[in-house]
Amino acid sequence: MSRHVRAAAVAIVVAFAAAPATAQIFTDMANHPARQAAERLAAKGIVTRLPDGRFAPNEPLSRLDLAVFLGRSLGVPSSGLRPLEFRDTDQIPPEDRAAVAAASVMGTVSATRAEVRKGPVLYTLTTDKKAYAPGEEIQLTFTIANVGPGRETELLSPERGRPRMRLGEREGIKPGYEGDLYVESRTPQGTRRETVARVRVAIVRQTESVLDVVAEGTVQMRPGLKVFYLPDVWFEYATTQFHDFIVRDSEGNEVARWSLNRPFQAAQQPVPLAANQEMKFQTRWRQLDQNDQPARPGRYEIVAMQTTKDDPTTVSVTYQRGLVTAFPDNTFRPRQPVTRAELAAFGVRAMGLDGEAARAGGSLVVADARDIPADLRGAVAVAIERKFVPALPDNSFRPGQTATRADAIVVLNAMMEALGRYDYTVGTLREVRGGPPPVVVVEGEDKQLRTHRVAPVSAIYRGGQPVVLIQLRPGDQLKMLKPTDAGLVMYIEAQGR
Repeated sequence: MSRHVRAAAVAIVVAFAAAPATAQIFTDMANHPARQAAERLAAKGIVTRLPDGRFAPNEPLSRLDLAVFLGRSLGVPSSGLRPLEFRDTDQIPPEDRAAVAAASVMGTVSATRAEVRKGPVLYTLTTDKKAYAPGEEIQLTFTIANVGPGRETELLSPERGRPRMRLGEREGIKPGYEGDLYVESRTPQGTRRETVARVRVAIVRQTESVLDVVAEGTVQMRPGLKVFYLPDVWFEYATTQFHDFIVRDSEGNEVARWSLNRPFQAAQQPVPLAANQEMKFQTRWRQLDQNDQPARPGRYEIVAMQTTKDDPTTVSVTYQRGLVTAFPDNTFRPRQPVTRAELAAFGVRAMGLDGEAARAGGSLVVADARDIPADLRGAVAVAIERKFVPALPDNSFRPGQTATRADAIVVLNAMMEALGRYDYTVGTLREVRGGPPPVVVVEGEDKQLRTHRVAPVSAIYRGGQPVVLIQLRPGDQLKMLKPTDAGLVMYIEAQGR
């Protein structure tokens, strides 16, 4: 080894000589089960170190703690919000008022996609994301698709040059009806459809129908070919309004309606939806009522409707506006502890699991299920099943027991994962350079090399075990978190080859 190489090696050793046995962000979380969750959240700026480096995991969780944590986790901007109007605003530290204001009006949807199927028609309502800032527009997309499944049948020998199709049943098949003939195949990506032909029914007999080919497909027609027949569907409307979007509050009162004050004409004839085709309608709800006033905190139902004359079809999602709201006397009570049952409800609400909670109320199996308030049982059941507020070792839940800051960490970590808010930078480690600050050189998926500075206070794991930076090896696969795109890396998970 040359003198220059030996000197460089000594420099690296000296740079790491003062490093702790394992890198950690909080001084009091070394052996805590929620350590990694706390460090991930710290790396994203959700939770912070106390002045002495602690997190204080066993201290009671207050409503102020929860509001601040939720606001940061959901990434709700606090600028431009109305000032707090709680009667006890003076009890909320000035530096936390913006976060509390955001948490009191931020919102989540129960699902980004909801479906209803009627025969061959699939109705879908989607939102563009799961969590929304105050005043942020919620993009709604309503899709009506004629996707089948089609009726499985077989092509028969042609008659005077016209193809024939075997009939297992005659319902819905009449002369003049059009539809698609297609074949299906299974692929690793899912079911694949290939069109045989678009056809029109010319003659219907007892066991077969004679077809006219309107357009040829990509698969050749031949006797004995197993195909699916999917006919067009027809909808009857009273007017040229084919759809609507409606928002209702928890008491069923209408808050907003897309069609309000829009002109429509009388419909003259039924409207077809061709086989394997769809109709798509979009709008944006600005979280305002029909008087252009901000919707109050609470639970809302967002409904998409196909406005047919008979039996209109609806599909809906739930929207929860406000996660940590005021009490009826308009106090926020920032110092009041949060119970375990309340924490479960907050977590369910923040992750948009209200619909799941409504169906899970009767599935509680903990020993003290009777002690859980009726309106929180569904949320507790979901929290236990998903393990973000688990049952205690003696199979009790203790709903009235005060939750701890560590309990909140588990919920927040689950929420960040569910909402996809851990924006990991991934790549292959090529080199570790001494600092200060130390640097990792990482090769990304695009084969480009990038350098990242590692924060002096950081958490590093290799193979699930806490380590210091110098213990990482070239070729390790890294997942890294940092507060901002240009920030210093605060959290690293490495897996060796």
